[in-house]
Amino acid sequence: MDGRGRCRGVAGRGAGTGLMKAAQPHAGMAALLAGLAEARAGQPSRYALPFPEARAQLLAEREPWLDDGPACEVSTRHLVVEGRSIAMQLVRPPQCEADRVLVYLHGGGWCVGSSRTHEAIVRRLADGLRCVAWSIDYALAPERPFPAGLLDCVTAIEQAAVRHPGARIVVAGDSAGANLALGAAMWLRHRRAAGVSAALPDAMLLFYGVYTDSIAGPSMEAYGDGRYGLSIEAHSRYLHAYLGQGDGGDAPVDRRYLFQLDPAADLRGLPPAFLLAAQIDILRDQGVEMAAALQAAGNEVEAVEVPGVIHGFLAYGKVLAEVGESIDRAARFVRRSDAPPARQGG
Repeated sequence: MDGRGRCRGVAGRGAGTGLMKAAQPHAGMAALLAGLAEARAGQPSRYALPFPEARAQLLAEREPWLDDGPACEVSTRHLVVEGRSIAMQLVRPPQCEADRVLVYLHGGGWCVGSSRTHEAIVRRLADGLRCVAWSIDYALAPERPFPAGLLDCVTAIEQAAVRHPGARIVVAGDSAGANLALGAAMWLRHRRAAGVSAALPDAMLLFYGVYTDSIAGPSMEAYGDGRYGLSIEAHSRYLHAYLGQGDGGDAPVDRRYLFQLDPAADLRGLPPAFLLAAQIDILRDQGVEMAAALQAAGNEVEAVEVPGVIHGFLAYGKVLAEVGESIDRAARFVRRSDAPPARQGG
C-alpha cells in the first residue's frame, strides 16, 4: 500500500509463488523486542495459556506501557440495554468537542484483551480526534463465541448515536477489533438498507485487522513462526475459539459479517475507511486485500503500511515514533472525511 489511497496488491511480493522475503524490524523495533523478551524470560507464552490466565498475563505485560500518551479523564461505565450490561471505559481528553464520538473495539483475537489493556491507544486516539471515546469490553470467546462479541459492538455503536445525537460516530479497532468494527458497520448498513433505523458510523479506523479465516499466504509464511509475536499457531487457536458453537442465547448472524474477505460479502455503501497494516505481521496481506476490496466496492479508502514494525505495535508509543505518526494520520483522515451526518435511516 502506498499510503495515498491507492492499494497495491500482494502480487509482486510473492503472492503468486507463495514465497516472500521476510522484512526485518527496524532498529527501534528490534530493541523493543529484545527488551520485551528479557522482561518475559522464564514466563510461559501467553499464547499457550488457558484464556483466563492469558488475559491476566496480557494485562500484566501492558501495565508498564499504559501511562503513555496524553492525560485523559478515564472512568468505567456500563451500558445497560434490554437487561444486558456491557462494560466500557469512557475516555475524555483535555480538549473535547461534542460533534464526534469514538467507539473503540480492542484487539486480542476475540479471546483476550480489554479496554484497560488498550487504554493508551484509546487515549491517543481520543486526544487526536478531540472527542470522547467509548472503549468497549465486548463479550469474549470461548465463553461467548461468535456472534456475541459482534452483537455487543453493534449495540455500543447504536447507543453512542442515541446518547450523542447529531454527533459523528467513528468506529475503530485493532486486530480482532478491526474485524468487529467492519463487521458491525456492515451489519448496521444492512439494517438501514432493510428499512430499519440504524446508526451507521461516519468513519472506520481499522488497524492491522483480520478479515479471513485463511492461514495461508506470503505474510503468513514469512512471519508465522512466532518470532515476532503473533504466530499462525496462536492465530489458529483464536479462530477456533471464536468460531465455537454459540450458547443459543444470541440472535443468528450471517457469517458474511464474520470474515469480510468472503467472496459473498457485500462491501458496498460502507463508511470511509482508514486501514493500517504492519509490515512484519502475519495479517499484513489481509490488510492489503481488504483495502483493495473496499475500494473496488466504491468506498473511500486510505491504506497505509508501516515498515519495520510488528503486529500490535500501537501499544508501544513510549518508544516507537510510528505510533504517534499513525494516530495523527488516522485523525487527519477522519477530519478529511467529515460530512454532515446522515445515520438515521428508515
